[in-house]
Amino acid sequence: MLKRSIVLATFMVFMFASLVFAVPTKLTVRVRAHDAKFVGSGVGGVKVVIKDFFTGDVLSEGSIEGGTGNTKKLMFAPVKRGETISDKYTASFVTSLDINEPRKLLIEVMGPLTAGVDMHRETKTIWLLPGRDIVGDGVVFDFYGLIVQAYSPVPHSIEKAGDTITIGAHVSPMCGCPIGKNRIWNYKNYSVSATIYHGGKRIGEIPLEFTGKIGNFEGSFRLSKPGAYKIVISAYDNQNNQGADITSAVALPEKVFKKFK
Repeated sequence: MLKRSIVLATFMVFMFASLVFAVPTKLTVRVRAHDAKFVGSGVGGVKVVIKDFFTGDVLSEGSIEGGTGNTKKLMFAPVKRGETISDKYTASFVTSLDINEPRKLLIEVMGPLTAGVDMHRETKTIWLLPGRDIVGDGVVFDFYGLIVQAYSPVPHSIEKAGDTITIGAHVSPMCGCPIGKNRIWNYKNYSVSATIYHGGKRIGEIPLEFTGKIGNFEGSFRLSKPGAYKIVISAYDNQNNQGADITSAVALPEKVFKKFK
């Protein structure tokens, strides 16, 4: 009985010491779009999960929310080594972990949450030391790619065989920053096209041109035969960003099509 009491007391002392010496330590996580600004609430935010690298235990989770940051500082001003490029309004996820020894972390980010098939899932590993906050810009992920979202035709759009349809998509950097005329992200630096498949075979590719409306690119295509059409819209720029989306249309013979109207 005495032996069990001593073991229990020793365990309690150890647990108490662990709690006493645990230090709340802050960790900041951000995501920046390649050749653009920070990723935040405007594109649905980014899911963050922080795990123990060795055990996989989830230590903290949440979402990166906030603004895209200071345009002048991010896109025009030269950045000096060690200079903070974010501010209090810039999208981030901030957490605090109680640790009493160096902890190796696996940080996983998933988003932007409105990007559909263009969402990223990326990880970084870092050591977090007791009392050594990682703040300021924090741990920054760099998301390459473009968000491409088809708006015409909508998936499984019912059309009449022989008709010409509009193929359109909205394109933006991962931050949702605007592509347009006389803007930082000039439409002339982006190439957008649609590849069309019918019966599983590639039957054509058309360019999608800037419409004059922020981020919107369109073209037209004639559905010459009845059947299902898969439409793959691709976009890329001159900074190694690429993205894609998939939509579809079903072309029906005129007599059948009338029954859907």
